[in-house]
Amino acid sequence: MNPKLQQFVIISATVWSMTMLTLGYLGFAKPDSAFVASVLGGAISAAGLSVGDRKDQPAKKPEDKDPKGQDPRGQDGGEN
Repeated sequence: MNPKLQQFVIISATVWSMTMLTLGYLGFAKPDSAFVASVLGGAISAAGLSVGDRKDQPAKKPEDKDPKGQDPRGQDGGEN
């Protein structure tokens, strides 16, 4: 596909979906928000943007558990 046409389609889909979501939130239209949001997500991903895959975030720390997978405070969570 022609790169300029591809950019036009992506930008058009993004602008349309953002407009429909805004009109829906303002009460001027009653679009199916799930469909419009999926179009927006598809257009954004087609443009190469990714929100969820960030390399600069620190890794999550594992929960405090012993090697057997039990809570170190005991089976009842430390309550006696």
